[in-house]
Amino acid sequence: MTVNYRTDSDGVTHQVWAQQQANSCAVASIWMARNQAKQMTSEEREWSLAWRLYHNVVQGMELAPEQPAPMSLDTSTHQSDQNSFGNMFARFGTFMGQVDQALKNDGLKVTQMTNFSPGTTVDTSQLSDTTPAIVLLGWYNGAQRNGGHFIVASRKTQSGKIVYLDPWGGRLLELGVGPQYQTTGRFEQVIYITA
Repeated sequence: MTVNYRTDSDGVTHQVWAQQQANSCAVASIWMARNQAKQMTSEEREWSLAWRLYHNVVQGMELAPEQPAPMSLDTSTHQSDQNSFGNMFARFGTFMGQVDQALKNDGLKVTQMTNFSPGTTVDTSQLSDTTPAIVLLGWYNGAQRNGGHFIVASRKTQSGKIVYLDPWGGRLLELGVGPQYQTTGRFEQVIYITA
């Protein structure tokens, strides 16, 4: 895992995980949000963390790998479903309900999880330096959803913007409450957490 140190406009430094596997954005977002909520950090390899958080999800699945799973998964050898750990992380991805369960398994409290609804926004009253949110967004071409992505809504700045920690490239962005994200992203679901 690569952790980038990024500073927001208020001078607060954030650790932003730059994901290495295409479908590990949920794992990276959980890592960033849990560390913020617990006010700590930990050095944990990407796949070791994925296995620890999701082993209950993939336990008993056909072709579930031994711990730790391989770092890079060849997308051409996996199906786009969750029938195995490899399929989940090579081609399919993660549902918010699985993120919810992984957070609870890790001892965190989920204070609210919104319903799935394209056009959802972030409630800034629920964000603080110890209460981040994980946002599921979809990439859209008109009404057609072309995949999803997880990011962290870390905090509200003095200027009123939200600090988003994006594991795709390990970026920090300061934007509004949504529902638009960059050019084709649309917020779909938000989970608010605390230690």
